[in-house]
Amino acid sequence: MFWSRDKTIKVELTTPISLTSPPGHACPHAAEAVPADDVKINTELAFKLLVYGAVASQAALLITGYSLLVGYYEQFGIDTNELTLSTPTLLLYGYINIMSGALTVTDRLPILGAGLLAAGYFGLAALFLLVITKRLKEGVIVGLSSWIGFSLLLISFAPAIGVQHGSRMGLKDFKKYTQQDAPYGLDDIHTVLTDKGDRLTGHLILADSKSTFLLVGNKVLKIDGIKGRIIRETELRIKEPTANQNPVSTVESQ
Repeated sequence: MFWSRDKTIKVELTTPISLTSPPGHACPHAAEAVPADDVKINTELAFKLLVYGAVASQAALLITGYSLLVGYYEQFGIDTNELTLSTPTLLLYGYINIMSGALTVTDRLPILGAGLLAAGYFGLAALFLLVITKRLKEGVIVGLSSWIGFSLLLISFAPAIGVQHGSRMGLKDFKKYTQQDAPYGLDDIHTVLTDKGDRLTGHLILADSKSTFLLVGNKVLKIDGIKGRIIRETELRIKEPTANQNPVSTVESQ
């Protein structure tokens, strides 16, 4: 035998040995990964649309409120340039005008008007969701737009509900203090004391920090708010109708 305990055999490998294994076969039952359609929301665009919507709504309320006051005060011979109209005042009158128009439509068309008003809010919410989202299912859009539209509807009518609640509270306190019931509201009659000691009683058209406009009979008196001096007296006269002209009131200043 060529090996022995006392002899050592040296082996030198001239070619490196590489161990390979046969490629494994993929399991035919393994499920393939399918990329999911992730919903994408453009938050930057959503923020911009909210800002633009807020600015546009405030601009619409300001323009509507200013136009309403211009037409109203013009009938009493009052120029808006001599008034101090604040932004909250214009926003309030613009809101009252728009809400009054919406409520008028719903009163004339009880079912159709309310449905159109609600559909407008829901459609606006759905359009907003379609613009800022991608790959959102139709059912989700309908559900979210319904909730958002209903919330916008409540927010829009919240100030009107507050005004009505305040009116009821005022009439309740009036009955409590005077023991008189006013189911149809109250008519305000104002009395102004002038610098000469005269008491002028009439309907208050406007009162700001500078002047008070009081309707006494057919005359509108502009009274200084600090000194009580009568600055101007404007007499209102009914204009005679002419051909192809709607009846309107005109004013004559003295």
